[in-house]
Amino acid sequence: MSREKLLMIPGPTEIPWRVIRAMMRASEAHYDPDFNLGVLDATCGKLRTVLQTDNEVFIMPGSGRCAVESAITSVIEPGDRVLCPVFGVFSNWMKQIVERLDGEAVEFPVPWGQRLDLDKLDQMLESGGFKALNLVHNESSTGAMYPIDKVGEIAARHGVLFIVDAVSSAGAVNIETDHWHIDCLCTASQKGFCSPAGVVMVTVSQKAWQAMERRRKPSPNFSYDLLKWKRMWVAKERGGEEIFGYRRQPFTMPVHNVYALAEAVDMILEEGLEARFRRHVVAAEALRASVRALGVELFAPDEVASYTITGISNPPGVRDADLRKIMQERYGSLISGGLEAKMGKMFRIGHMGCTAAPEYVLPTILALEGALASLGWKLRRGSGVEAAEAVFAQVH
Repeated sequence: MSREKLLMIPGPTEIPWRVIRAMMRASEAHYDPDFNLGVLDATCGKLRTVLQTDNEVFIMPGSGRCAVESAITSVIEPGDRVLCPVFGVFSNWMKQIVERLDGEAVEFPVPWGQRLDLDKLDQMLESGGFKALNLVHNESSTGAMYPIDKVGEIAARHGVLFIVDAVSSAGAVNIETDHWHIDCLCTASQKGFCSPAGVVMVTVSQKAWQAMERRRKPSPNFSYDLLKWKRMWVAKERGGEEIFGYRRQPFTMPVHNVYALAEAVDMILEEGLEARFRRHVVAAEALRASVRALGVELFAPDEVASYTITGISNPPGVRDADLRKIMQERYGSLISGGLEAKMGKMFRIGHMGCTAAPEYVLPTILALEGALASLGWKLRRGSGVEAAEAVFAQVH
C-alpha cells in the first residue's frame, strides 16, 4: 500500500499548503516591476528582520551550496589565507571551495559532533595573516551546532571576514547577523524557511563589500558575483549603481519560488521570531529526550546539540539502513542516514520549519520505537513518546 511520506530529513522539509498555494499563478516576467519591487525587493526587506540585519540581503536562484559559494568566491582571491574549522561534510566543503580558488585553506580540525575549542581558534587567528574565517553554524551531517555569536566576537577582534553557512539553521534558529559580526550569512529556502528548494539568500556587510571592491581581479564566478549583484540590483539609495538605468538581477529569477519564499517569510513574521525559535528548541529537546528514553546514544553532546537536526548513533546490532526502511515502509516516516565518514554508523532526523512540532515529532518517535523493536532492540514501547510528550507539555 502506498502512503504519503512524512519528511523528517535534514531538508528539504515539509511545505505548508499556504506556501504551496502561493506558487499557483500564471507565468510572470522576473523584471516586471510588480514582481521585481513588489515581491522580490519587499521580501528582501522582510528577510532583514528575520536575519536581524541592516545589511543588504540577496535572493538568488540555486541550492544552499550556491549561497555559500557566492560569498566565498566573491571575497576570496588566490593566495588569501582562510581559516576553516572542519567538523563534518559541509564544513569540509567550505574548505574545498577555498582550495578551488587557490586560496590557502588552513584547516582547524574538530572531531565530528564535538565542541569547538574557542581558545585554540583565537590563538590560531592570533598568528595573523588570515583574511577570513569560514564556519558552518549547523553541521547537518552530525546534528551539531556551533556558537557563531562567540566565534563572531573572535573574528571581529582579529579583523577577519566572518562567512557563515546557516543553510540548515536560519529561519528556525536565532541568528543576530549584525550583532554577531557576520559579514556574509548564507542560507536557503528549503530548510528552516519551510519553502521549496530553488532560492538562496546571502547577507553582505560593508566590510565584505570593501573586500570585494579591493579585488585584484573580478570574481571567477560569473553568475554569483555579489559585487555584480550590488551594481545591477541594489537601489542607488542603498549603495547600488543600477548600471543599466533600472534595477535588474544578473540572471533570470525563479519567480514562483520567490512567491513561495515570500509567503514563508510572512508566516515566520506572523508567528513571531521569539516563538518560532523557541518552538525549535522545544522540538529538539523532546526528540533528544525520547532517544534517551529508548536507550539509544545521541551523536552530539547537549552542549553542541542542533535545534533543527538530531544525529543518533546506530544501536549495537542495528543497521541504520534496515531501521530507515522499516520507518519509511511501515510507518511512512522518512529519515536520513549518515554521510561520508559516518555512512552506516548513524542516522539523522530533521525537525525544522513546520516539522518542529508535536504533530510531526511524535509520529516519528512512534515509528522509531516500532522499527527498533522490530530489529530486536530492547525497549519499553511508548517510553520514547512519553518522554517527548513530557517536554512538549512543559510549554503549554
